[in-house]
Amino acid sequence: MNSNKPTKAKPTWSEIYEGGSPEEENRVFASLALGMLAIQEANRAKTDGTKLTRTLHAKIVAGFTTAHLDVDADLPPEFAVAYFQPGARRTVTLRFSNASGIPMPDGTPDMRGAAVRVMQVDGSFHDLLMTSFPVSHARNARQFVEFAMIAASDRALMMERLKEKFGAEETARMAGNLKQGIRPCASVALESYWSRGAVLWGDQPVRFQLRPASDAVPAAALTEGDEDALRSELESRLAQGDVRFRLALQRYVDEETTPIEDGAIEWREEVSPPIGVATLVIPRHGADLPGIAAQTAEVDALAFNPWNAPSDFRPLGNLNRARKIVYRTSAERWQAATAS
Repeated sequence: MNSNKPTKAKPTWSEIYEGGSPEEENRVFASLALGMLAIQEANRAKTDGTKLTRTLHAKIVAGFTTAHLDVDADLPPEFAVAYFQPGARRTVTLRFSNASGIPMPDGTPDMRGAAVRVMQVDGSFHDLLMTSFPVSHARNARQFVEFAMIAASDRALMMERLKEKFGAEETARMAGNLKQGIRPCASVALESYWSRGAVLWGDQPVRFQLRPASDAVPAAALTEGDEDALRSELESRLAQGDVRFRLALQRYVDEETTPIEDGAIEWREEVSPPIGVATLVIPRHGADLPGIAAQTAEVDALAFNPWNAPSDFRPLGNLNRARKIVYRTSAERWQAATAS
């Protein structure tokens, strides 16, 4: 008698390419990249007209080159993929940012971003990008760019033009999404951050998220008039001790409740509970570490892209596939402008 229990098959999943093939979809993405470059130029015109910056997440809050990611010793075997092994420690480069494409004081309502670069032994790296709201307002890359281009033009006509483009119901959904996500922030150390899109994790799709560790202390009041108030708050926090986050993964369940292609649908925790897999640690700032200002300047010169990833962690879905071209095109321009 065979006492072995049958192995439960993983849910089936697939990707759907706009135009029917990766080649046709990439042609669409190349056109969308030009639209994002136009937004990048519009953002420059809205500031001092000279400095070209990232199209989005233009202002860095703080950067760190001394953080590390500690993988859980009891990591579930299904998540032990490539470098991500039980008990492993990897050095991390970390960037916190305000989401707007126009640098503004930290007290301005906005979403916040966390870019985590996990360094590999061979010198390569794996970028994990997250934002402080669980879903994108856009279902796909085309909708994202078309929305952004309208928003970057005449604000008085924005809602009318959005309704003409997307219809009243879809415009209300996108506007409501942004209204929930754009808000004041007490501390980037107390925010949660979501990947919003799926990635391959070995042989299964997942979304990932960062949450403050359970022992995170409340934020002190931000200093009024300090344009870098979130950095100041984080510096004060690190003077007292480490800042820690938990990295968690959500498994793909099915296309209806955990879609690959629609970035506007949340993978709800009651459907796919987050599973903690590692701890991200920003060490207490002391005399043995580089100054936070120096680390921040070094990190701000880096271009992050979810496609900076080992093949076992390939990004999935339309929005993520577009980022490969769009992020690279934007980064090439602002990095070249910075170097000149």
